[in-house]
Amino acid sequence: MAVLLMSSIESWEQMNMPEAGRYLSVDPQTLGRLRILRIGDVELHLDGHRLVVRGTPVHLAHKEFVILRQLMDNVGRVVTRRALLDNAWGPDRADARNYLEVHIRRLRTKIESDADRPTRIRTVRGIGYIFDFPQGDAVRHGAVGASTSVPSPR
Repeated sequence: MAVLLMSSIESWEQMNMPEAGRYLSVDPQTLGRLRILRIGDVELHLDGHRLVVRGTPVHLAHKEFVILRQLMDNVGRVVTRRALLDNAWGPDRADARNYLEVHIRRLRTKIESDADRPTRIRTVRGIGYIFDFPQGDAVRHGAVGASTSVPSPR
């Protein structure tokens, strides 16, 4: 539910707010409650700007938070490199290409059990990145019929 809620808020925000005056309006249903994106053992606390992995708080730099939020908000779907770059650095920052790889690597070291063999944040060669459901969670989240046609990493 939280993933869908954030998607609708993000869409509204992007369509209705000028770049300089952006702020995130709070859905009345969330007043008094913390907004948390939880996928398996990874929790992203949106209001507290905090990451908790397997019950342990983990420090996130601002850009890492922005990138992870976009990936988790689109769990199970490929997010293009261009979309991640535009969201984190803006559309006019062509020099930020290598920054994305650095931040993805840092996120993997914080989230994955083995950063060299990622199962959560996977690279989709030539396209972008995907934040995957934990093994077995796709059924619970209704993603069984959805095929991403993304080859597994080797």
